[in-house]
Amino acid sequence: MSSSGGKIPRVLIVLIGLLVCSNLGTALVAFLVIDRLDERYSTEFNKAVPGLHELMLLAQESTNTHRAAGNLLLARDVSESKLMWTRLEEVRQKELDRLTEVFSKGPVSAGDPMAPLWSASHTYNQSLAEYLELVRNGNRDVALAYRLDKLRPSFDLYQQRQREESIRLNFEAMQSNREISAQAKERQSLLLGFGGWPFLVLIAMLAIFAVLGFVLWKQLRSIENSEGTLRTDRSF
Repeated sequence: MSSSGGKIPRVLIVLIGLLVCSNLGTALVAFLVIDRLDERYSTEFNKAVPGLHELMLLAQESTNTHRAAGNLLLARDVSESKLMWTRLEEVRQKELDRLTEVFSKGPVSAGDPMAPLWSASHTYNQSLAEYLELVRNGNRDVALAYRLDKLRPSFDLYQQRQREESIRLNFEAMQSNREISAQAKERQSLLLGFGGWPFLVLIAMLAIFAVLGFVLWKQLRSIENSEGTLRTDRSF
């Protein structure tokens, strides 16, 4: 009986050690998993949000360029015309710089999601260059007709492609967010299961101890009954 009494505390000590190691391991794994998810989320966020921000700025700057180009036909004298040309050059340079940032990887290839926006920006800039050439040459009536028939439709298409690209980037960001959230929930369940297995072992061991205790009690009762029977027989 003394040896059995010595084994039980050692088993409990081992179990407590397993619990501590399991909790430490769970905490370490949880830290690594959360750090990895945070890194991936930051990567997706840094890809989507700046892209959306650049597109918003591009939409504003392309509108400024188109408006400044149209104002050239409203100049009343040479000095006012020079001011309008200066204004146009400033806003157009901002738009071109923004396009460079949006297409930071260079010209897109066929099948690229950004190909429609690239094509629309190229078409609009060609139309704008032709329109500005007409204005420089003093062909105001021809320039006005060209602005309405060619430049304005190409600008409308340009803006439409900007909106479509913004929607696409926003959708990709939301989809990535859903995927990362689903992975986080799945890994959370795994971590909870990993961290909880020692408690299941503890419950199982308690159940085993209870069964062994019951069996031992039954044996002791049987021995006591046998000894009582022997004493009774001897008394006779």
